[in-house]
Amino acid sequence: MENATMKLNGVGWKTVLLLLFCCHLTALAQETVKGTVRDDSGAGMPGVNVLILGSAIGTVTNVDGNYVLDIGSRNAASDTILFSFIGYQPTRVPIRNRSNINVILEEDQKVLDEVVVTALGIEREQKALGYATQTIDSESINKARPNNFVNALSGKVAGLNLISPGAGPLNSVRVSLRGDNSLNPNGNDALVVLDGIPMNSGMTSSGVNNAYGAGSGNDVPVDFGNGIADINPDDIESITVLKGASATALYGTRAANGALIITTKSGKRNKGIGITVNTNVSVNDVLNWPDRQYEYGQGTGNAFNDDGELYYSYGASEDGASTGGTSSAYGPRFDGQMYYQYDPEVQGQSPERRLWRPYKDNVEGFWRTGSTITNNVALEGGNDKSSVRASITHSKNEWIMPNTGFERMAAALSLNHNVSDKLNISAKVNFTNRTSDNLPATGYNNQSIAYFMIFQNPSIDLEWYRPRWQEGMEQIAQLRPFSGFIDNPFVIAHEMTNTVNNNTTVGNMSAVYKFSDKVDLLVRSGIAMSQEEREQVRPFGSANFQNGYFRQQQVANFEINSDFLLSYRDRLSEKIELSTSLGGNIMNRRYRRIDGIADELIIPGEYKLANARNNPMLFTNNWNRSIHSLYALSTISFDEKVFVDITGRNDWSSTLPRENNSFFYPSISSSLVLSEIFDLPRVVSFAKLRVSAAEVGNDTDAYRTRRYYTQSDFPGSGMMPTVLHNENFEPEITTNHEIGLEYMLFGRRIGMDLTFYRTLTRNQILDVPVDPTTGFNRAILNAGEVLNKGLELVINTKPIATPTFNWNSTITWSRNINEVLSLAEELDDMQIVGQGGTATVGATVGGTTSDIYGFGFVRSPEGQIVYETTGLPARPADIQYIGDAYPAWRGGWMNEFSYKNFGLSVLFDGQYGGTIYSQ
Repeated sequence: MENATMKLNGVGWKTVLLLLFCCHLTALAQETVKGTVRDDSGAGMPGVNVLILGSAIGTVTNVDGNYVLDIGSRNAASDTILFSFIGYQPTRVPIRNRSNINVILEEDQKVLDEVVVTALGIEREQKALGYATQTIDSESINKARPNNFVNALSGKVAGLNLISPGAGPLNSVRVSLRGDNSLNPNGNDALVVLDGIPMNSGMTSSGVNNAYGAGSGNDVPVDFGNGIADINPDDIESITVLKGASATALYGTRAANGALIITTKSGKRNKGIGITVNTNVSVNDVLNWPDRQYEYGQGTGNAFNDDGELYYSYGASEDGASTGGTSSAYGPRFDGQMYYQYDPEVQGQSPERRLWRPYKDNVEGFWRTGSTITNNVALEGGNDKSSVRASITHSKNEWIMPNTGFERMAAALSLNHNVSDKLNISAKVNFTNRTSDNLPATGYNNQSIAYFMIFQNPSIDLEWYRPRWQEGMEQIAQLRPFSGFIDNPFVIAHEMTNTVNNNTTVGNMSAVYKFSDKVDLLVRSGIAMSQEEREQVRPFGSANFQNGYFRQQQVANFEINSDFLLSYRDRLSEKIELSTSLGGNIMNRRYRRIDGIADELIIPGEYKLANARNNPMLFTNNWNRSIHSLYALSTISFDEKVFVDITGRNDWSSTLPRENNSFFYPSISSSLVLSEIFDLPRVVSFAKLRVSAAEVGNDTDAYRTRRYYTQSDFPGSGMMPTVLHNENFEPEITTNHEIGLEYMLFGRRIGMDLTFYRTLTRNQILDVPVDPTTGFNRAILNAGEVLNKGLELVINTKPIATPTFNWNSTITWSRNINEVLSLAEELDDMQIVGQGGTATVGATVGGTTSDIYGFGFVRSPEGQIVYETTGLPARPADIQYIGDAYPAWRGGWMNEFSYKNFGLSVLFDGQYGGTIYSQ
């Protein structure tokens, strides 16, 4: 033992020096650990968190996915590095004295499903959110998609209500979330945000104020579509629905009623170019026909022959006076009789009596099977610094009504480039051209095809109308052999055209500068603009326009939003992480509309304003609006188990009086991940409790603070306003409280999201009646409170999950209770919300904002309808409450089945309750 020691001592000093030197080199090498983080494709991943577990030492990867982690003099042999990134499986790697560690992160579908795009485009993990959201992916939108993609959300989002007139192929849709908060019917729409740019999803009418009733002298309304219909579903990556005020507080006044955050697809940083081609074909038909009688023919019910029997005669004949000039069907029963009837060959009375019989295809035969064919081509690619995606989509629609439909061409371009390790620039632009040679008109009026259908008699063959014009009177006198109030259906379809040509562009450019791993700045500017040209043609000989009619409209919308967001993130300690942001926005919007009208024409068939019999009338409508905003957001995470969000925003709106145009509203929300805080049963895979409270303001329409003159029918003149302005009214204020519970069971095979909410809106900005002796009919003031409270439920299940067969099922259910708590003292009883035909939507204290009032029926004490001697129901003297337009609850049930490479989706959605008014 001694000899061995001596030998070591004899030759060991060099060895000792060498070992000490190597140890020194090893220590120097272990001052840092570096490497590269890549995704499944091998591309470098920027922004990945690299952290030594158990300490606050960390960094993030640069634009190429490289990192350098300073570990100092720590014991590298026992330390572990955590690599984490939203949407990927976290990876833990022990250091073990290694100075270079390369990692490939794999996507985690479970985590991807929990990533949510929130207000201002900020990506958050679902577990960190203290308010209710739902995300719909592109696949769900494009399955059996409708012409307006937003209809694909029906039944898939709890609390979502899509209100549509169903008036044609473009099918404008108003999106409402959690009921109507405002007594202003135009103040309840959810905000639509496309790639961070708010869009105008409202409608510009065709200019018809009152088209009710045949021969009213007014034109019928036309659904020309709204902005949301121009978003191409092929380019959509996902849609996040933000429901409550806490979720949308950062968007300010425009998102007081919730928001749809739409994110379009971007290119991937894969080497080379990828091409995607897809085709979608949809077919639609009339789902259900009303019951029609084919027992009695045309007649008024009071034409009797000498034998006391009902008879029919088209024009006066030996059988008696004419009975063929009515739209009613109270004539003789079909029983093999022979009468003088209409003869299409002579366009008059038949030379001999003909069989009295029904034509059972005289309504359904007018319609056709509609179709929409959509073709899309997309190219994407990039390298480790840049990515690009470009797509073009063409859609051709032939609607169920002959000679109606539309054509749409959509193009999208997305660019992303890392200029340096610190600067990233991206841009997106979406362009849509939508044209139609004819869109259908609607309403209870002569030019509406529905008006013809309800008065089409069973004894009249549809083919008798096909020639359109009386012999030798083309473009002058249409063929209307029977009632003079009913226009020819083929003239309605082919001659009374409503054309449109719309160009819409939504684009933005943004830059993110990274000052450090903790501080970055986003600067962004975007535009949403549309230019639409419309023409409405009414030929000679129509019931409302005997000398023809022509209208031109030009509608221009332009909005620009510029904003910035300065963000700071830091791990304050081992368990506390802070993220805070400060931002601002400037919004300017311009709206221009020009209407040119020729109410009578000189030359038939020539549709120009220069062909007006009288001087054409020209109307202009211009208004501007701007909102300046500052806002802040702070998020604190406690050990990734408790999250607290605090926001504040101040808006300055140009539509409010100067003294009251500044309004501030805060929000606070918290998420508690119960499954990580408490030791729950193993059956519980995940559980979270949400609580939030928020306040948000809402402004009003432009030009209501001062007296503004309006344009009259006489050139160079103006009209006094009939609504008294208000120099002191305040913004509407909506206060929202929400609590929710989310949990998943049995390895995420069953999940549920349950939400309770309460929303109170006060300071309603209303038009109320005033004494006409004041010189005004109505006045603007603050008054009224509306309460909405409700329950939302979403259940996700995976009943079957095998390598070859899967069944996923989702159930949504929601109930909203709406109540008017107070109204203006100036109102005797009711605040009129809307009117149409003989029905009124009115709000009363204790009622709802969607109560329908009308004449209804006279009923006996036993509840039976009382009929007059004419056979028609008796009409009461006063209007009465009819029902609530909104249902008691809504629900949907989505089932997705997949077997190997084949899939099948089935969706049931509907509502219980709700009153529908149909003239």
